[in-house]
Amino acid sequence: MPMKKLKERVTLADVARAAGVSVATVDRALNARTAVSDKRMALVYEAARALNYHGLPALRSRLPVKRPVVRIGVALRRRHNAFYVALEAAVRLAATRCADADVDIKVAWQSNNSPAEAAALIQSLAKSCNTIALMAPDHRVVADAVMAARERNVLTFSLLSDFAIDARRAYLGLDNRKAGRTAAWGLAHTAPRPGALSIVVGNHSYLAQEMREAGCRGYIREHQPDFSVVDTVATAESEDDVRVAVERLLARHRDLVGLYVACGGFEGALEALRRKGKIGEVALICNELIPASREALADRAATMVIATPVEELARQLISEAVHAASGQGDELSKPGPIPFGLYVSENV
Repeated sequence: MPMKKLKERVTLADVARAAGVSVATVDRALNARTAVSDKRMALVYEAARALNYHGLPALRSRLPVKRPVVRIGVALRRRHNAFYVALEAAVRLAATRCADADVDIKVAWQSNNSPAEAAALIQSLAKSCNTIALMAPDHRVVADAVMAARERNVLTFSLLSDFAIDARRAYLGLDNRKAGRTAAWGLAHTAPRPGALSIVVGNHSYLAQEMREAGCRGYIREHQPDFSVVDTVATAESEDDVRVAVERLLARHRDLVGLYVACGGFEGALEALRRKGKIGEVALICNELIPASREALADRAATMVIATPVEELARQLISEAVHAASGQGDELSKPGPIPFGLYVSENV
């Protein structure tokens, strides 16, 4: 009897033909000589499996590990503000560099400072995201929205300003009390003489600004008795509102020697000082190193900037959000505040 023909062994060329790739690509996938894209690696593996290729175990060991997908909703304020634009870019970059998950970022923009809008954003983002991060007023309706999101296993992070302390996952940002004390130190050491100091805030319901005001007043009270902190002015954080508020301050307090703008819109304060011929006569300290504040420092129109390191904040946000979405760790995370940067005319 004639012997049956033995089945021919499957070759690299057979796998390449079935996968629709080159023989060199199959060779690289099999022997890990150089990188092969995840898509092509999957094509080679499926072809090898279908053909019962003898190198299948080696290919299986080199398949990319399928990573979890984590959707993070981030609500930011003031769409065209340079600081928030930079923060959005840093968050998106940190998401692409995350080693533990494929991170999908959904950004929403706030149009006002109201608790109702913040609560609505939390409710909306909770429908499609695993975790949420935003800056919001510390208000009951916001806390209720955070609790409702938690019931859907969506955890919320307070960003830059804390809120809903008993319900949110963690606070991500600076130690705002220390930032306020540092601003007071800066005012006392750069003001032309002892006199009146004032603070501009955007909204008293933001704990960040409340803590900065408290820290500033506390330092002056404890260490600088020759200075007095007079009015704290609340504005809508627009440049025009801040300008008008500072012009009124200058009219009421002829002995004003220092101003801390603990919110956005510092450009308005700068304009008010210029209009009244007070540049150099009133020490000006503001938040965040953006092109306008950098220029003000270089011109010595501002004396110091207290800045959030946006890259570090973004990395912390992605890390904590992915960790929370995975269900790892304690229910209440305590990542700790991020050290802030200090800038003066000599280091910008």
